[in-house]
Amino acid sequence: MSNRNLLLIFLAVLVAALPLTVPLTVGLAAGSGGRLSFAEARGTIWRGEVRRAALGALNLGDLTVGLDPLALLTGQTRIAIRASGGDVKGAGRISLTRRSPGVERFTGSVPLAALGLAGSLTGDLNVRDVTAVFDKGVCHKAEGQIAAVVNGLGPNPVALSGRPVCQGALLALPLAGTVEGMALDLVVRVQADGRYRLDATVKTTDPAFGAILAAEGFSSVPGGYSRSSEGKLT
Repeated sequence: MSNRNLLLIFLAVLVAALPLTVPLTVGLAAGSGGRLSFAEARGTIWRGEVRRAALGALNLGDLTVGLDPLALLTGQTRIAIRASGGDVKGAGRISLTRRSPGVERFTGSVPLAALGLAGSLTGDLNVRDVTAVFDKGVCHKAEGQIAAVVNGLGPNPVALSGRPVCQGALLALPLAGTVEGMALDLVVRVQADGRYRLDATVKTTDPAFGAILAAEGFSSVPGGYSRSSEGKLT
């Protein structure tokens, strides 16, 4: 038997020998660096439930979480997660390592207000099989499908769609759509530390839309209106 196989066996035994009763609160405190707040945590690091969780200002609601033991063999901390009852709804896996934080195969939704879309404009960002991973502070991998329906720009909602991509060091979530003489582009750019910038551009020549957009804080630009906002997810 090769030394490599012996090492894998040793690591597998080591993981299996980890105390099955390690409280979930211990794992959450170690993995999130104190950024995650919650009302109650029940279970162990292998399978548990978290009530009324929040990551910074982002309300995560109730979570079902479980540590992936196979990921530990490669030195990674990967957690399967399902969220419900809060701003974030959906399921996937998250990585809590400092070198490569991100999400994998996440399907669900988050309000666009959590990403900087404020005022009377409302909508949810819906994601399907989205993977977004950073490596040493640089966007390393981005794939999946994203969509949104924005309300508040006239009588009809605007349906948007796109795909996540890496733009240099940033993760970009570009969304675009049209409705009755108006084209809307939303681009959310996220850094590895959770800071984000949302740029919204509306192309229209309809003065009625112009009045609505001006009331929402949009500025006039050639061919339409634009607005930007910045914040931090955690």
